[in-house]
Amino acid sequence: MSCSVVPVPALADNYMYLIIDNESKHAAAVDPVDVDAIQKAANDNNATITTILTTHNHWDHSGGNIKLVKALSTIDRVYGGLSDDVPAATHEVGDGDTITIGANTNVKVLFTPCHTPGHVCYYVDNHHIFTGDTMFVSGCGNFNTGTPKQMVEAFDKILDLPDDTQVWVGHEYTATNCAFACYADPDNAQMKQRLEWAKAKGSIHAGGEGTIPSTVGMEKSCNPFARIDHLSMMKFCGQCEDRTERMRLVRKGKDDWGRR
Repeated sequence: MSCSVVPVPALADNYMYLIIDNESKHAAAVDPVDVDAIQKAANDNNATITTILTTHNHWDHSGGNIKLVKALSTIDRVYGGLSDDVPAATHEVGDGDTITIGANTNVKVLFTPCHTPGHVCYYVDNHHIFTGDTMFVSGCGNFNTGTPKQMVEAFDKILDLPDDTQVWVGHEYTATNCAFACYADPDNAQMKQRLEWAKAKGSIHAGGEGTIPSTVGMEKSCNPFARIDHLSMMKFCGQCEDRTERMRLVRKGKDDWGRR
């Protein structure tokens, strides 16, 4: 592999990341909301941050951009999605655009609007996908002003990647997501096992190990939003024939379940 990934916890449950090009030691910071923590991680790994990759414009992902650019003269590129109004952005990117980090690390942009109008995911080194608030471990982000159709399309893009692709998400929500997955798909033994696994791992923010990364293959098995075409989730949705409507119903089911 041409790069290394260093997860860096932030705030109560956010994840930032360093993507370090192994040859040059140049790095991209993904959603660096905690400027001090991301700089410490770079120093600890002898890396130089030259790039910021922002998945979307919400403050808990983009709120450190301006401060980090001011702090580090080495940063010459700040990426965000088209029309997402990312702070300090020098480049707005869309579906299929490519970025290079350092000498050998290649990034492909997946345009995944829904959670925000210009949300993007970053597919790195043909092995890592940084999903922001689109896909979580066993979950998905709120639609906000987006539509169920947009989230279906976003998930389809991610799920088309190879099963061994590592999934690096924007928040540590796994235990709660797995609990809902077991409620929505109660006969899925793998989901029950994953819930116990998530509870045992705990949150890295609270002294546990955390649950990242997942894989595309695991999300296909244990993420109810990735399983809208499976009979068990179709049953949860009342045998609805339309994929977009099933996505809406699973999202509504999660929201209603969370308010119990």
